[in-house]
Amino acid sequence: MSPGSDSARVAMWRRVLREPLLHFLVIGVALFVAISVASGLNRPTVRLEARDLEQIAAYWEMQTQRPPTRDELASIIQERVDEELMAREAIRLGLDKDDMIVRRRLAQKMAFASEDVSAIPAPREADLQAYYDKNRTRYATPARLALRHVYFSQDRTGTSPPIAATEALAKLKSGQPAAGDPALLPLAYADIAAADLLRDYGPDFTRVAREAPLMTWVGPVTSPYGVHLIQVQSRLASETVPLAEVRAEVLDAWMAEQRQIKNRAFRQGLRQRYKVEIAGLPQ
Repeated sequence: MSPGSDSARVAMWRRVLREPLLHFLVIGVALFVAISVASGLNRPTVRLEARDLEQIAAYWEMQTQRPPTRDELASIIQERVDEELMAREAIRLGLDKDDMIVRRRLAQKMAFASEDVSAIPAPREADLQAYYDKNRTRYATPARLALRHVYFSQDRTGTSPPIAATEALAKLKSGQPAAGDPALLPLAYADIAAADLLRDYGPDFTRVAREAPLMTWVGPVTSPYGVHLIQVQSRLASETVPLAEVRAEVLDAWMAEQRQIKNRAFRQGLRQRYKVEIAGLPQ
């Protein structure tokens, strides 16, 4: 190879090395390599703590009634990692946005979390007594009755239910027996709450049972089933009970009310931290 050709080759490489395009290419490759290395070093970490592994194994055992084998544990750990990776990637891509189910689930978890962090101290005796006094009727024993009735079905044939009931009432008041129609519900009650009468027979039947003179046949009274004649044999009025007898129940109700108060305060605090705008309403 001649000295002249060597000089030409050297001159060519010098021109190439002085080209700006080559400089940009070299810098770009260097930056790409540096970013790739840095990204590898700064990748987000998915870490399962010991308690996570214990929870995974415990859930498996609860479902299968036996501990997982080594291979089964490895498999469910991989599933847990895949689940975490998928969840994080979904959040990165914004797939959690505008999803009613995801939003509702997060709101529920936030509500549970707010209850956990807002411990409610035990009430003072005066506070519990004041709550009981305010809600005394809630803990009263219900009014109860003993009664019997004669029933006339609205689906009966022949004499209409009101006429049949009126004729039977005249017999009963004169001391004669009177028969009605068969009924699915009992025809006599030794001890029934007025609230149960209201549920089963409706307001008219219950009102008469509350107000009728004892041991006197009255009627006709309508219900969803037909017509009735009623004789109330005894009544026990509603009675309040001392706080000591219902203390546990009152305490649970008081705690529930305090939790509601704290939850309302927590939500109100959130409203102060965020600006809420609703389309179509004045801001």
